[in-house]
Amino acid sequence: MASSPRSTVTSRQHRRVRNIPPEVWLRVFAYATYIPGAFEHDDGQAMVAFSRDKYGIVVHRRHREATNLMLNASRVCKTWTSLATEFIFRYILVRSGDHAVQVAAALGRYDHNFAGRWAIRLELALEGVHRWDDEHTTALARIFAFCPNVTIFSTAFSTADASLFQDRQFLRAMHDVSMRPNLRRLELRGDATLLETVLPPLATNLESLWLLPSRRTAPNRVFDPMQFPLVHTFVLSEGFGWGGPPSNWIMPALNTLCTEDDHLTAHAQMKLGEFFEAHGPQLQHLATCRPTFECLNHCTNLVEWTLPCGVLFDASRFAPAELLPPTIRRLTLTDDVSTTYMLRLDHITLLVDWLGAELLPALESIGFLLPLGRHLRRQRVRNDWEKVINLLHKHSRRRGVRLEASIGGDEHTARVWAPLSLDHLVEPVEHTPLKPLFSVH
Repeated sequence: MASSPRSTVTSRQHRRVRNIPPEVWLRVFAYATYIPGAFEHDDGQAMVAFSRDKYGIVVHRRHREATNLMLNASRVCKTWTSLATEFIFRYILVRSGDHAVQVAAALGRYDHNFAGRWAIRLELALEGVHRWDDEHTTALARIFAFCPNVTIFSTAFSTADASLFQDRQFLRAMHDVSMRPNLRRLELRGDATLLETVLPPLATNLESLWLLPSRRTAPNRVFDPMQFPLVHTFVLSEGFGWGGPPSNWIMPALNTLCTEDDHLTAHAQMKLGEFFEAHGPQLQHLATCRPTFECLNHCTNLVEWTLPCGVLFDASRFAPAELLPPTIRRLTLTDDVSTTYMLRLDHITLLVDWLGAELLPALESIGFLLPLGRHLRRQRVRNDWEKVINLLHKHSRRRGVRLEASIGGDEHTARVWAPLSLDHLVEPVEHTPLKPLFSVH
């Protein structure tokens, strides 16, 4: 019986698929499962963008989608089963001590084909308050043993304050983490005890560091001096009065600094000033709030300055034109929809004044990190915003400055930018087709 034309075409397609080299499939899988910022330790801007997802909402969704995609791909054929293993195990996410036991057991079952060797990122995203005991510590050590190439370790997205889950058993597990010389990037949510346990043994090897101190880590806590010879990127989220790295932490390679603290004690402000005196000239990328304005004169090689929209007028007051580094090529403004930091009409007017006054002579682009916030856009009067945005475009064209916008967490974390338009800031006008005034019938 002759085969149908459809079956002939299908078999021909299958032969073509089989003939595609594995290297091509690997590139396809890598593209399909890419999670921006999750695997880099040598790209400071990628890590800063990644850290904007403070609660892990975007990255964990991307991780889930990538894992499900590769699990489905692994069921297609034997070739894909082998190729998909790399992408299934590249990012290991552990949500509890009991889950650590299960992950260690799964890696043991796959040990015959060394699946753990593909792991790059190991993350403890502990959910709420729960027990951590010696069995869980042993499981974590087994995971590291199965995954000798892990370069990134994280507790950044644990949901509870660190003081609620860090007991002696957990600190013993973290001490084991500190003995892993392959680690190049560290993301730690923890109190001072955890930081003092993990950081000193790893300090000489780390290249990127993201800290989320516990609420009970006092801002006047005195840390031992430490040398971080390779750290080029330091991110401090929810610093609770730290302001920046302790002034006795030496980072000769630091070029990217990101902190969120906006209210410091006089002592913390003094310590921050000492840090900028030592490290300011080497900084190229700075994302900070008001406390650093008085330190900008030390940043003589600054290329990119990121700050909340709501502190623009403070920047004009505390960092006058003569103190703004003339080397700045990019200004990035963040709008987090809070009443303190949200973008207002007068902020755009101030930017127009800056451009008109020829401030920041090397400026090439202004970026706006905007929320999805549809409700907020509806509250804005379109005609008022249209006037000032047109002025902003006019002055930016005259200066040769690009205006860009990134909308929502997906774009923020992936560094996706588009030319700024009025519709990014106010509700777009919906054009409905005109109805005829009378019927022709």
